[in-house]
Amino acid sequence: MKRLASFLLLGVLIASLAGCTAGATPTAPPPAPTKAPVATTGPANTVVPQRAAGDTSGEFWNKPFKAQKAWVIGVSYQNLAFPYVAAMQKAIQNRAKTVGVKIIEADAFNDTNKELANVENLLAQRVDLLLFEAASLEASVASIEAANKAGVPVVQFNGLAKGGEYVTFVGSNQIDSGLLLGQWLLSLYDRLGKDTIKGIYLRGVPGQITDIARNDGVKQALSKAGKTDKIQFVEQYADYDRGKGRTVTESILSRSKDYDFIIANNDDMILGALAVVKEMGLVGKIHMCGVDGLPEALDAIKARELDATVFQNPEGQAAGGLQVAVEYLEGKTFPKEILIPFQLVTTDNVDAVMAIAKRVYVQ
Repeated sequence: MKRLASFLLLGVLIASLAGCTAGATPTAPPPAPTKAPVATTGPANTVVPQRAAGDTSGEFWNKPFKAQKAWVIGVSYQNLAFPYVAAMQKAIQNRAKTVGVKIIEADAFNDTNKELANVENLLAQRVDLLLFEAASLEASVASIEAANKAGVPVVQFNGLAKGGEYVTFVGSNQIDSGLLLGQWLLSLYDRLGKDTIKGIYLRGVPGQITDIARNDGVKQALSKAGKTDKIQFVEQYADYDRGKGRTVTESILSRSKDYDFIIANNDDMILGALAVVKEMGLVGKIHMCGVDGLPEALDAIKARELDATVFQNPEGQAAGGLQVAVEYLEGKTFPKEILIPFQLVTTDNVDAVMAIAKRVYVQ
C-alpha cells in the first residue's frame, strides 16, 4: 500500500508540472553574440530588431530617403581644420537635413584626449548613435569603448580605429590612395625614360592613421614593381598644412632644383608646394600629384600645373556614414566594412570629379 501511495503521489507531481509548462510561451534562445553592438533607440535601450540588409550599391548616400523618426546622432570629427574633413562635415549636414535627423557635432582637433572628452559629452546628451571619425588607430579605441559601455552603437567613417565594438566602417581603404600615388610614380618613371628619378614626398602628421597608410601604399607599389632604388625621394612631414607644404618645399628646392617630382599625402600640401614651383619657374619640369581632390587642385590640373591627384569621395564616406547610421537604427544590417573607392584624377576625367567636389567643399 505504501509503495502504491508513493507511485500515485509521483504521478500527481508530474501531472502538475506538465500543467504549469504546457500553456507557457517558450522563450527564444539568446541571440548569438556579434561583434557589432545592438542598435538602440536611445537612453531607454529598446532593442531595434534586425531586418533586411541595407542597400550600399551605387551612390546610396544620394538616394531619396526619409528617416522614420528624428534620430539624434552624435558626430565626432578628427580635425575640421583639414579641408577634406570640413567637406565631410558639409556632406553630413546636407544629408541630415534631407533625411530628417538631428546631429550634434564635435571636433577633436586631432587630439585623442579631447576626442574622448567630446565623445563622453555626446553620450551625456543621450545620442542614439555615435558617428565616429577616429583620430588615432590605437588611442581612439577609448572613445569607442566609452560608447560601448553606454550602450550606444558606433558607426566609424573615414578614420578607422582598430578596437572596440562597432557596427560598420564606411570609408576608403587609405592604403589604396598610396598605391595609386605609387602607380602614378611608376607611370611617370616610364614616361621620363631615365634610369633613376628623384623627388620630394610631403608626409602628413607623424603617427596619424591616414599618413601611415598612404606611406605604406606608396612604398608597397614601388617595391612590388622592383623600382624602390630607381624612384628615390626625400621625405618631410608638413602636417597636411598648405603653409608648411610651401615652407618645406621652398627649403628643399632652394638647395637644389634637381628634382623630377613632388608627391604629397594631401592636396593642401601639394598646393603649397605648387606655389613654390610656380615662383621658381619649374611648372612642367617638376611633376606633381597629391591626394583628396580639392577644387583648387582640380583647377590646377585643368590648367596643367598639377599632373594629378587621387580623389577620395567626401560624400561617399560622410553622407554614406550618416545614411548607414540611420538605416541601422531603423533595423537594417550591414557588412563590417563599406568601402568607397579612390580614383586617380588627370586632365582626362577632372570635370566629372569637379562636379562632386563643388557640392561639398566650402569655396
